[in-house]
Amino acid sequence: MIEVEGMMSEENPVLITFDGKFLELFFRSGMKFKHEKYPIKWIKKLEIKDEGKSRTLNYTMNFLAPVGFFPFESGGENLQELVDAVNRATGAF
Repeated sequence: MIEVEGMMSEENPVLITFDGKFLELFFRSGMKFKHEKYPIKWIKKLEIKDEGKSRTLNYTMNFLAPVGFFPFESGGENLQELVDAVNRATGAF
């Protein structure tokens, strides 16, 4: 399992995990946490855009909200490992 820690903001994931089958996102919402879980077959690709002081995780889904992004000003040390693993897994579909 790969875990990527993010920032403690309401719009960005606090934690992203990938176990080979599901990409899970955990967000802070006020005093509670929100959890989203996506099967790998829903994901088209992930990529990282380096913007100097911060990096952005861009994602493309096969359906639902087709494109989105999460900025990482801090955290995300193993973000590239997550992106590589997810993109390898999506290649199987």
